Amino acid sequence: MSDFSRLFLSEWKNMFANKTIRNVIFLVPIIYLTLFGFLYSEKKVMHIPTVMVDADQSELSRELYRAFEVDQTFQVTSIVGTEEEAMRLIDKGEANIALIIPAQLEKNVKAGRSAEVLTVIDGSNMMISNTAVRAASTVVKSVSAGATLKKMEAKGSWGEEGVNLFTGIDYRYRVLYNPTFSYMSFMVFGLTGTVFQQVLFLGIALSVAQQKEEGTWQDTLRSHSFWAITASKLLPYFLAGTLNVFLGFVLLLKGFEIPYYGSTLDLMLIATAFNLAVLAIGYAISFFSKDQLQATQVAMMIAVPSFMLSGFTWPLASMPTAVAAIGKSLPLTYFLNGVREILSKGHGLSYVTHDLVVLGFMILLGLFSAYCIYLLQTRKKKETIAETTTV
Repeated sequence: MSDFSRLFLSEWKNMFANKTIRNVIFLVPIIYLTLFGFLYSEKKVMHIPTVMVDADQSELSRELYRAFEVDQTFQVTSIVGTEEEAMRLIDKGEANIALIIPAQLEKNVKAGRSAEVLTVIDGSNMMISNTAVRAASTVVKSVSAGATLKKMEAKGSWGEEGVNLFTGIDYRYRVLYNPTFSYMSFMVFGLTGTVFQQVLFLGIALSVAQQKEEGTWQDTLRSHSFWAITASKLLPYFLAGTLNVFLGFVLLLKGFEIPYYGSTLDLMLIATAFNLAVLAIGYAISFFSKDQLQATQVAMMIAVPSFMLSGFTWPLASMPTAVAAIGKSLPLTYFLNGVREILSKGHGLSYVTHDLVVLGFMILLGLFSAYCIYLLQTRKKKETIAETTTV
């Protein structure tokens, strides 16, 4: 047998003998692909929250309402009296689309005068805005064609003579927050958050695991309290993560001149909560893992699918309930929502209160988990010492 054959067989056997490597190579891809398959199982964005303003109160406006209700792309969640009320709901994130039906729409259509319907669309998520523009146009044109056919049938006019009776409804749309459909304004913020999370997860997850491999971890546990260890471990990565966020967004907003509308101080506040949440979870992972390879595996299992599950591109409302629940358990989901609210929409901290509260809960949960593992490890160490002394 040649040297190459021996080396190949040795590495092949090692790949199957090592449980961690075997899981990374064969199990993790299946888990990810299954998860992504369920993620996009709806095949298109559906049930987009829609608010309707019906200033016409006619049979034609009610037909438009029914058409939007039947189309699975939209979900009419409320009907309000004015366009201002509809804009407030979009601004608060309670609706992504406003359907504005003007007064005397039906009269204008019957009289052959200009008639139009407006949709106002939240463009901060391009998956929603692109889908909404196409679907709303199709719905309005279908209702318009039906109204024209009814008019032609009532007049008894067909052929070239009937063409003169074609009036229809013009479809107009206005896109908020990203009117140019710029992928630079949309995708870059999401990818930036993903990079920040990846770096912090791996850095902190390897910190304790590295000491375990070097054999110095037990000495650290004996010599220092949990909070002293925690502060010394988290603070360097927190400072590095904060610096990365600051430099990263300066590069994007100033260097590449990406438009933004909110306060950078508000952005740094939610970034601080995000960094601490990631560090707390990664710290717990590091306590749990027996070595650096396992710490890396667990950290990557969380970090890699986070962007897809965050709702930044594919809306959480269009995901299966179980998949959406996973997305809502990840810190990146709340950071990216905060970035969208602050930078894309120009909102203040009052719009990201929920995100800050959830990230704060994740910080406490991560530290509590690490503390529980710390107590177990120190107790086992004391029991081992006691047994050795007895013997």
